[in-house]
Amino acid sequence: MDSGWMAVWPVAAFFLGGLATQVTGWLNHRRQRAERAADEASALQGRREEFELSHLVEFNGLLRQNMTCLYELSTAVEQYRRAEGRDDLTAEHGVALRAAGDALEAAEASVNAQLGFILDDAVRGLAQEAAAEMDSMSAHILAGENVTFGEVRAKTDAAYNALSKRVRALYAGRPVAA
Repeated sequence: MDSGWMAVWPVAAFFLGGLATQVTGWLNHRRQRAERAADEASALQGRREEFELSHLVEFNGLLRQNMTCLYELSTAVEQYRRAEGRDDLTAEHGVALRAAGDALEAAEASVNAQLGFILDDAVRGLAQEAAAEMDSMSAHILAGENVTFGEVRAKTDAAYNALSKRVRALYAGRPVAA
């Protein structure tokens, strides 16, 4: 019986070695697949954050430009109306008013085009409220109504704060570069 077992052990060792190799290969494959999936998820998250950061910063600038154009339109309308009331209206007043209106229209179009690229729902909602308030304010300005900028400033300040907070949150989640 001893010689029988001696013949079985090499065969058993061969099969056990093959089985161990297969199990090790399978475990390595699973580990590598999990590592690849984690790397891909990390790369995807990084691309998402880069996209979001660039658009948040860009939108902040566009919103500020829109506000500047709104002030410039208000000034141009006021100067036009004053000159009109004094019978002192010149072609330059009309040119300045058209230029301010065109600049505001372009700024509003840029803001509205970028609104959809804000990924965070809360931030996008505040940005939409600010943009809508600016659109409404421009209509009141062009209608010659006396306007105060309190409400539009409050809405844009809320949007600026939300944009800044989101950018800080995105950067806080990133590793510090050396």
